Amino acid sequence: MFLSATTIAFGQQVPPGPISPLGPQSTAIEGTTARGNLFDPAVANFDNEVANSILFFNPDVANGFTLRASAIEDHEDDRGLSFTHYAWTYSADEGTTYASIGTNAATLAQTGLAPGYHYFRVEARIVPTGTDPDLTCGPDNVETFVVFVLPPLTVTTTNIAGSLLQYCEADAAEQENIELSAGVAYDATHYNGNPAVANFEFNYRWYYVKSTDATDLFSRDNADFASVDPTKADITGATLISGANAATYTPAIGEIGTYKFFVEVEYQIKDRNTGLGTDDPTDRNRSYVIYRGWFGGADQANASIVTITPAPGKPHITIETVID
Repeated sequence: MFLSATTIAFGQQVPPGPISPLGPQSTAIEGTTARGNLFDPAVANFDNEVANSILFFNPDVANGFTLRASAIEDHEDDRGLSFTHYAWTYSADEGTTYASIGTNAATLAQTGLAPGYHYFRVEARIVPTGTDPDLTCGPDNVETFVVFVLPPLTVTTTNIAGSLLQYCEADAAEQENIELSAGVAYDATHYNGNPAVANFEFNYRWYYVKSTDATDLFSRDNADFASVDPTKADITGATLISGANAATYTPAIGEIGTYKFFVEVEYQIKDRNTGLGTDDPTDRNRSYVIYRGWFGGADQANASIVTITPAPGKPHITIETVID
């Protein structure tokens, strides 16, 4: 990745979503040499440049990447001169102030970046052999590359329809007692900056866990509900609700019993499967960037129980203890 100043879409150099600026801040070419040919080795394309500028945050394993500055100057006369010296600086305040972070090498390795914006800048010089570096021409330009680490989220699920936690099976298709809503916020222990969380788009998946006690269809005992892996690496035991992929979900389940609901949220701008393909439900990709919220509680054990009650069947009458 080189640092470069125009903005960047995955493939067309336009920052996606609310994150701006992002990636190389100038991809303009002064001469006619293709940008990729200024690197050593040459870069065939920059299709993934912006996607790679958005990083995940894993509290247990440090993220990492390497920035590489071009080997050859971008000059209007296409002189093809090679840089001999580099000086890297870094800004944690969105480009307001910079501090030295590396010198001389064309590459800069970084690891363990916290959530939020990170600005990297490089200056490059050409110092001919036998000349005094202090007397050579200073750099005409600096190049800036911006990285954003996606902040962890907290998810709170509430019933925005009211306080009722049951409905009749016969009313399933049109019940109005329960409408679940997922509220998403930054995990303030890690980040509370810009852009505002409300500016992001998210993927939602709603699930339920149903009591399986065959002798008591309305059991409220936690032991009767399948335990769902709290690390989110394994989704066994939960049922994905088809079509429930918005921030709100109105249950329309027509099978009687007791249920617990939860929602899983991911950033839409770069989801957990990026670069990895479809995952295995028992070994899910990047489970640390799946953010879960149980309805009514902090975890499964404390989640609220929703009851779908039966529409009673027909009673029969007989007669007995007759005196006539």
